[in-house]
Amino acid sequence: MKDQNIVTVHTHATTTGQVIVPAVLKDDVDQFHYAPARRAGDFVFLSGIVACNRQPTPMDAEQFRTELRHVFTLMEQLLEASQAGLGDVVELQMFHVFGSDRLALDKGGQLATIAEVRDEFFPAPYPACVELAVAELNPEGGLVEIKATAFAPLSRGGRA
Repeated sequence: MKDQNIVTVHTHATTTGQVIVPAVLKDDVDQFHYAPARRAGDFVFLSGIVACNRQPTPMDAEQFRTELRHVFTLMEQLLEASQAGLGDVVELQMFHVFGSDRLALDKGGQLATIAEVRDEFFPAPYPACVELAVAELNPEGGLVEIKATAFAPLSRGGRA
């Protein structure tokens, strides 16, 4: 799924490739000292991006879909800035907070909604995926954190 580019990114060269820091995450990077996206040779590693409800009232399914689309769009933009694409993603890892009072969905509804939105961005053949339950996420109100690994050889232009 394509969305307009809403992210300004800063690229930092490293001995193994590059680090990508979108302006929207600069404060987090400064506080927590991590790389949102890091290319190392032909691999691109994305740190987890959290779908979050910062409000105390529970999100409904449509609000959750919107938040998930924002997460996957940011992932897509980080990959593009790293000379890769969604088709290069070989693995997704998802960390779920089930039963949160910030989401008006049960575990099954949460998983179904995530699968529905994920399929908008990742058609078959799908990347490998692992989904784990966790007690909580940072920031407060975190519902699911999604990270990715992509294989995008620079020898073929780095694009799928």
